[in-house]
Amino acid sequence: PAPEAAAAVEEKIASDDPWIETARCPSCNECQLINPQMFGYNDNKQAFIKDANAGTFRQLVEAAEACQVAIIHPGKPRNPNEPGLEELVKRAEPFQ
Repeated sequence: PAPEAAAAVEEKIASDDPWIETARCPSCNECQLINPQMFGYNDNKQAFIKDANAGTFRQLVEAAEACQVAIIHPGKPRNPNEPGLEELVKRAEPFQ
């Protein structure tokens, strides 16, 4: 496969990093309302992770919970000192 395709496959397998099934995004805007610096839209008005470091793991989990089609995968927390991580990791499990 082309390098881009291989990178996309690797991204889906690497559950430590947050990712979105962009092709399935219905453009509902829920994730953008939570953090427009973290979530962006491509040319097709479909969401992607613009900057995973621009927000918190809590925001990733809340976006995953709010997503109407369950396509946001929060990955693993980036900040080990973020408050409430134990609860957030449990809440994130169904979306990994």
